[in-house]
Amino acid sequence: MIHTTDRDQAGLISRLGLGVMLLSEGLGFLRRERRLWPLALIPVLFAVVGVAGAITLFWTHFEAIQQIIAEMLPVLESTQWWTWLWVGPGKALFWLLGWFAVLVSFAVSVVAGLLVANLAAAPFLDQLSLRVEAIALGHPPASGPESSSLLAGALNSFAAELQRMAFLGGLWLTLTLAGFVFPGAYLVTGPLLVATTILFLPLDYAGFALDRRGVPFGSRRRWLWSELPTMVGFGGVAFGACLVPGLNLLILPSLVTAGTLLVLRAHPDDVRPRAAGAREQG
Repeated sequence: MIHTTDRDQAGLISRLGLGVMLLSEGLGFLRRERRLWPLALIPVLFAVVGVAGAITLFWTHFEAIQQIIAEMLPVLESTQWWTWLWVGPGKALFWLLGWFAVLVSFAVSVVAGLLVANLAAAPFLDQLSLRVEAIALGHPPASGPESSSLLAGALNSFAAELQRMAFLGGLWLTLTLAGFVFPGAYLVTGPLLVATTILFLPLDYAGFALDRRGVPFGSRRRWLWSELPTMVGFGGVAFGACLVPGLNLLILPSLVTAGTLLVLRAHPDDVRPRAAGAREQG
């Protein structure tokens, strides 16, 4: 039993490490395949606009955000001098929690800016994912489609990304409203905002490859839970990278590349047969 537990823990650590290293693999893939650089540059330009816009909006509304968070936290008052024995530490704790909530809000704002950039650049990221998959599978990219099919593909990728954004936006809105309605709930909903975002990011960056395979949302959700350590590793690194100044402007193509590589090595039943079919078509 002990040996089995050790093997299970080793397997969890190995899968977590696999997810953590995916971004590095995506970066390495793009560094090697210089023919992808012109296509990867376009999402970078969208990311610059998205992150700059998110930071600008956050900074211009910084005082209002602080005020909202302050109103959501309990207020401790000292009625007698000895009550400072617990009121003092309590005030310090809530002060720290308030700034933690501000940092969470900033992090979610920056990630939201990148996701908006992802939405705007969806047709280009879809083409990047397609070419990454073709190179990884060992066959050349398909010949250029006709303008009508190219437009249809762009609209489909945009619509699919919009659906993913709407789903995440609904989660964010629900958690934010819960933080407003229930006193002190932001102490829970704040970390949940980060956790749901971390779990969402792998499905978003792998979404283009999954869309081409017609994988339904239910299957994606089961895939997420079945590969949870890998998804947490990948999503956590992606979330952290989105917060690094400079890197967050360049990281979007690498994240989509990493998400595509993740799908190619995945093993849900409704993913692998279609990947095999792609090899045959190549």
